[in-house]
Amino acid sequence: MAVNADNKQVKTIAVVGGGSSGWMTACLLNARLNEDPQRPIKITLIEAPNIPVIGVGEATVPSIRRTLKAIGISEKTFMTGADATFKSLIRFEDWNKGEHFDHPFDRRERPNSDPAVLSWLAKHKTGGEDFSNQFSVLSNTSTKGLAPKAVGWPEYQSTFPYAYHLDAVKLGKVLTEFGTDNGITHKLAKIVNVEMSEAGDIEALVSEDGTSYRADLYVDCTGFSAHLAKHIMLETQDYSEHLLCDRAVTMSVPYEVHRPNRILPYTSAKALGAGWLWDINLRSRRSLGYVHSSAHLSSDEAEAELRAIEGPHADNIEVKHIRFKTYKRNKSWHRNCLAIGLADGFVEPLESTGLYMMQFAAQSVADILRFNRHFDAATTSQFNKLMQTLFDEILGYVALHYLTSKRRDTPFWEDATASHRAPAALQNLLKEWKKRPPHDVDLLSNHRLFSLESYEYLLFGMGYMSEGQINAAPVVFDQTDMLNKVYAKFPPHEDWLSSTLGPIK
Repeated sequence: MAVNADNKQVKTIAVVGGGSSGWMTACLLNARLNEDPQRPIKITLIEAPNIPVIGVGEATVPSIRRTLKAIGISEKTFMTGADATFKSLIRFEDWNKGEHFDHPFDRRERPNSDPAVLSWLAKHKTGGEDFSNQFSVLSNTSTKGLAPKAVGWPEYQSTFPYAYHLDAVKLGKVLTEFGTDNGITHKLAKIVNVEMSEAGDIEALVSEDGTSYRADLYVDCTGFSAHLAKHIMLETQDYSEHLLCDRAVTMSVPYEVHRPNRILPYTSAKALGAGWLWDINLRSRRSLGYVHSSAHLSSDEAEAELRAIEGPHADNIEVKHIRFKTYKRNKSWHRNCLAIGLADGFVEPLESTGLYMMQFAAQSVADILRFNRHFDAATTSQFNKLMQTLFDEILGYVALHYLTSKRRDTPFWEDATASHRAPAALQNLLKEWKKRPPHDVDLLSNHRLFSLESYEYLLFGMGYMSEGQINAAPVVFDQTDMLNKVYAKFPPHEDWLSSTLGPIK
């Protein structure tokens, strides 16, 4: 299939790599690009058979609801098949010793609540968890263990934003069935050779049995191995100087082994001596992962600490050790190859951004090609700027958790909190936020994932407060009426799950 080097028309797309990333990408492209039957784009997903998968529990952000709805799959089908539960926030524990704060998904009522925020800041010179309790409904419902919506409400809809905890492997299987039922061609083949043209495009993919696969656009969803991107977009940037964690030891605890008192409607992120521990509650199991720095803790030590924290029932449970790096490919899209997900870059999963970066990339490509089936160097250049801006935002926001911590109790925390760890874009902002509270003027991109409220919850929750005098009249943002209405409508998390999806295993 000949490819014009200057202006390429897309009639066929090959997505290489399966799992949740590959199949969500393929399903989203299929849904958005094949709305017009007069201008079809053939989408083929190629994945190697019998490839081991990591299979950890995955936490998400609210935009996944929009993605799944756009794909066309029902919420009940998705949640049942992916072992999914609700997620209303992330609760951070011990990022300052003995303290916790929330990053909820709901945003405070602006500008009505602005005077109350200034009043709160004038009163709370050291910050604290009270901020989210005062200004977030979801912080209060999550503490009570409530679902973020009532039973019987329309799919993907609620008064408040919410996301999910899910099994990424099971999600991939659900989307495999849905995608193939809706026109995606599925090929099980191990790609062993990437044929390149003289101009620098991918010309064909050759499988182990000698079959050639050709397309106008190739999408690399093969994870860190980047089977396609490494042939055409070699240059990457290492960001590990900003984030020290580069390992994770994970464990899955089935409920038949140990059942918690309740299934939490939030992700727990607890700081430990050399990193942090996630605790994600699914419908049939809990997913635990100790994300840590190999320079400060060995894999064996991390595993031993994880088992000790979970208790004797974890003694015979298998663990997985995962290596990763904080990095970004210099170009996400070059010529006729596009890298999505781990093939393009990675930031540790502290704010559940992995699937979001994949969704954002796939949605952006769909928006670009939806009305114009051609792309050229200008198209890819603009896309690359977009993805770099998103990566920089996520990198900075995740780094902010460490940079604002007061912990210095271990070598890891002494190292991770050092001021030179701050990405360049954060350095001036950290100085500014010591003079004044964060403001919309600090957030420059139109495509931001994290809102002003996200920065308020983090900075005020961590006690990173402005040192200037704040004079404000005493004002209280009263949520009592709203909370009483919500408490009357929203059931316990387990009750919503069992009544809507069936008995919890």
